[in-house]
Amino acid sequence: MNVCLVNAFFHPYTGGTEKHMYELGRRVAKRENVFVYTSKLEGTKAQEVLEGMKIYRTDVSTYKMPLIYPPPFVIAPKVKKEIQELDEKFDFDIFHLHGRWYPSFDFVAKYAKSKKKLFMLTLHEARPVGISPLITFLGTLFDAGYGKKVLRAADRLIAVCKFVKEDIAKYGINKGKIEVIYNGVDTEFFKPSKKTFKEKYSDRFDVLLVFVGRLIQQKGLTYLIDAMAEVVREYPRTGVLITGRGKEKEKLEARVRKLALDKNIVFSGFIPEEQLPNLYSSADIFVLPSLWEVLPIALLEALACGAPLLVSDAGGNPEVVEKSVNGFTFKRRDTQGLAEKIRMMIDDEKMRKRMSKKSREIAVKKFDWEQIAKRTMECYRESHEEFSKRE
Repeated sequence: MNVCLVNAFFHPYTGGTEKHMYELGRRVAKRENVFVYTSKLEGTKAQEVLEGMKIYRTDVSTYKMPLIYPPPFVIAPKVKKEIQELDEKFDFDIFHLHGRWYPSFDFVAKYAKSKKKLFMLTLHEARPVGISPLITFLGTLFDAGYGKKVLRAADRLIAVCKFVKEDIAKYGINKGKIEVIYNGVDTEFFKPSKKTFKEKYSDRFDVLLVFVGRLIQQKGLTYLIDAMAEVVREYPRTGVLITGRGKEKEKLEARVRKLALDKNIVFSGFIPEEQLPNLYSSADIFVLPSLWEVLPIALLEALACGAPLLVSDAGGNPEVVEKSVNGFTFKRRDTQGLAEKIRMMIDDEKMRKRMSKKSREIAVKKFDWEQIAKRTMECYRESHEEFSKRE
């Protein structure tokens, strides 16, 4: 089949959706003809072949909207013309859109309908409710006027976790056309590795907690910092390595200083991907205190590297954690509950070692990208057969 993947951003731009498309696309390209239509950003080529995927990039205007979009907002004026030209040339069987937040690229929904082509949409996000008051207001407004139309236009939706399926169904979307196919992880790259970062801080910490993600309000890091203020009274040689960048960094650092946790909490900044397996493997506990989440790639990467998990009950997080098997969950915003779970995991080294082994097993069995790609191709074939019968 000729499959056209569409999103405003793609590799080498880094983000969860973009990583999903890249990992999925390069595997599907071994079996099907995969095309990618995306934005031409600075330093990228208008056309190229990447690991079997034929990439077509369109000229865009970019706008920074930091209160709403972590990436820039883009407008692509040539989408209508170029999508039609590409379809006339390659006769796409499937248009597969990733995300609904960029109206220029959402045009493929309307185009696919007009040409009676199969239109699929992967839901990398749930309803924009609870992220922040501003995003909740503007995101809900966008969905009410536009986003729901894109959702309803899809012949088949793929949700990256069960939480997304249930949440999007609250818009009145038929659950019967929503397939759950999880985000994935490359278990050949992300695997138990040398504990480089644990060794680096061994003179300061006996137990190391690791967080990886953007330093933004939605990640709930203030609750982790407050929990650590309680933990270190009993376990002073416990440390937290907070990895990532974001607009909350100065505020979080100020909170650490106020609570006199400078010796226990380290902000490492950005860590290159090639070092991430060592980082996750160094985690005695991988901690994710999110207030709002879908199914973060970092959580799956930590899982694949054999980290014991301690995550909030936000979004799809609990779908990765088997209680007492490979980790624990706690109620979001529950500082006391988080501190209690940290102390319990510190106390039981044998349990952490057992959880480490189970995390790796679950990653290989349930979340490996090869399996995710296989299930996606099955979904392509099943959806195309059903669509052809209807048409």
